[in-house]
Amino acid sequence: MNRQIGTSIGILALLLWSTLVGLLRLSTEKFGPLYTVTYVYTFSAIILYLSYGLPDFKKVSKKFLFISSILFVIFELCFAFSITLAQSSEKSIEMNIIFSLWPTLIILMLTFLKEEKVNFLTIVGVLISFSGIIMINYHPNMNFIDNFYKNPTSYLLILLASILWAVYCIYTKKQSNGTNAISLYFILTAVALWVLTLYTQGFSFPHVNSITSYFLIILNAFFFAMGYLAWNVGIIKGNMPILVMLSYFSPMLSSAFSVIVLHSSLSTNFWYGAIIVTIGSLICWLSIRKNQVQQTKLAT
Repeated sequence: MNRQIGTSIGILALLLWSTLVGLLRLSTEKFGPLYTVTYVYTFSAIILYLSYGLPDFKKVSKKFLFISSILFVIFELCFAFSITLAQSSEKSIEMNIIFSLWPTLIILMLTFLKEEKVNFLTIVGVLISFSGIIMINYHPNMNFIDNFYKNPTSYLLILLASILWAVYCIYTKKQSNGTNAISLYFILTAVALWVLTLYTQGFSFPHVNSITSYFLIILNAFFFAMGYLAWNVGIIKGNMPILVMLSYFSPMLSSAFSVIVLHSSLSTNFWYGAIIVTIGSLICWLSIRKNQVQQTKLAT
């Protein structure tokens, strides 16, 4: 698989992830946040195991599997509980903004590690794109400082989740040697969530009679699983800086899909933010493409 195909598969992951917010919201109304996340991860783990199987443990570095598994599971638990603990829509918006730091963190980490030649123009593009995300999610009643003091655990968890996801992506890119262990990660995460669910909720499960509700869970799990599978292929085989830049479009796609599914509407800030994200992403893409052209000329 060449780098272009790997990058294309990574882009597919971003498209699949754009459906998750709307589908998760619909499922949460039926099952509650904790059971929704547990069910989605359980079905996702089953789908990944049946479609992709487990990695060949004899050919994979045990150190890589151990570290990457810990990073992934802790990240998912931090992310799930930060959203669960955010009990208002305003706080959920803030969680989304904070988690959207991860592409910026990846670029900064890659620059620090000198894994990719990222110039000043790239950093400017990242900052512009992130400011567009803030505008997309802007709410006049949001106050980060006040809300942080009211619910510091949720904010600290989502900040830790964004850092862990950035570290996971870079570590997987460098140390995987082409191994995609996403099915193992999902199985471990599902087990951890079931232990946590049974510990906190006991054996009392939500009663849902509608078949449609379970269909949404399975559909959500399928898109979720295939999205992570495609993303792992993308970051291992594809161009990570390009995927990071394009990931800034995910909040827009997710919002657009949620509008259709949840029958809501987009604000003027969304469209202004979308334009800013587009401009920032194009600046990043042009700066990275310029670096790659220069490297090709030097190589020849």
